Amino acid sequence: MAGETTSSGATPDAPPGTTEEDPLELAVERRLTSDGRHGGGKGASFTILRVPACVREVNRTLYEPRLVSVGPYYRGRAELRAMERHKWRYLRHLLQRAAPVPLRAFVRAVRDVESRARACYSEADADAEDGFAEMLLLDGCFVLEFFFKWHRREPDALCDAGWALVLLHSDLLLVENQVPFFVLEALFDAFFRGGVPRNDLLALLLLHLKPNGALLPHQPPSPCKAPTCPIDHLLHLFHEAFVPRPQAPPAASSQASPPPPRVIPCVSALREAGVRFVRKPPSPRGMFDITFDGDKGVMEVPPVAIDQASLPLLVNLVAFEQSRGPRTGSSGAPLTSYAALMASLVRTGKDVEELQRRGIVDNMLSSDDDAAANFFQSLGACSTMNYDDHLFAPLFADVKRYHDMSWHRHRARFMRDYCSNPWSVIAVVLAVLAFFFSLFNQSVAVYNLAHPQPQ
Repeated sequence: MAGETTSSGATPDAPPGTTEEDPLELAVERRLTSDGRHGGGKGASFTILRVPACVREVNRTLYEPRLVSVGPYYRGRAELRAMERHKWRYLRHLLQRAAPVPLRAFVRAVRDVESRARACYSEADADAEDGFAEMLLLDGCFVLEFFFKWHRREPDALCDAGWALVLLHSDLLLVENQVPFFVLEALFDAFFRGGVPRNDLLALLLLHLKPNGALLPHQPPSPCKAPTCPIDHLLHLFHEAFVPRPQAPPAASSQASPPPPRVIPCVSALREAGVRFVRKPPSPRGMFDITFDGDKGVMEVPPVAIDQASLPLLVNLVAFEQSRGPRTGSSGAPLTSYAALMASLVRTGKDVEELQRRGIVDNMLSSDDDAAANFFQSLGACSTMNYDDHLFAPLFADVKRYHDMSWHRHRARFMRDYCSNPWSVIAVVLAVLAFFFSLFNQSVAVYNLAHPQPQ
């Protein structure tokens, strides 16, 4: 039959020793070649990944830029197109600032790293050849010129707007809104013709990327203490510079022991078991210096300022830690552990209210319920980790063990019911005295019956 193939793939009409290639095979070969050419075959080099849709859709405003797109993921969005004109204006200003360095030098710098940069994105557009390079040039020069203007306090219609700096600072620290850091370094080298060291770029960026100090330390490190490891992007730089590096939890003993719990009771439930919450004084460990004394039932927690502006930064830092995978280790993802702990502790407005009374929480949202649902639970929504080995695993085990002991709950109930105010204490003392007085009288009466006095 015409067109019938043999088991070897050759057709009767084809010349001996030849095979007819399947169209599917040709299509797959072309795609593999294209992906390999554009870096798609280097999955291990992905450094700028997308947040899973199931996480992003819960609250898109936490992960999506509101003013400017950086990188390919949000390029061309209608609500961000106004900033494209500013990018071209910033490019013109940068070229004027860099004179006599020609545009050709910046284009060559981008072309040299284009293939490497494309391999950093998990969803880069493989078909937009010059469009991708133009994006790297525009976005990279925009970031540099933005920080140059900010550092020199130059008047600018964009930077001088009251809301612009806040939104730009927030957008530049979104995990999906990044350009590879080596692109910024290449453009920086082109600007200064290779005459300025890398640490000067790091110092410039860290000086203006500093946090507000509500949770993370707001003082930037000195240039000599700038991160020395390879930096993937601006959010990575921020994480390396400002997120403290707490010590890893002590290694578990060789003896078999139950795994730490995945969650612990909330603040209200722990209060029922007699746990007291105390504001922790400042320490080098910052927000991660949360401790629990199992003998006294006291949990010390550093102060937490709750506002809507700091939430995007925190959840994107957690998402960045998640994108790094298991190579970070138990102490390499401290914010993930912190998010899981606080999401367990704070579940309702009553939990927020209790922490406010103790001076631990400063709630600047509309209500305590809003703080619990839209801050702490949003913070913990994107954190997945190995619950057997994380920063607060020993604390989880100690807290759960303390809560499950019935003696602690009975003692706490007695203290709450009978010792919560001075009148209750007085009543208890009088009742105890009355009991012992009655017991004394009964003892005397029994003694007199047993030992009657002689007549």
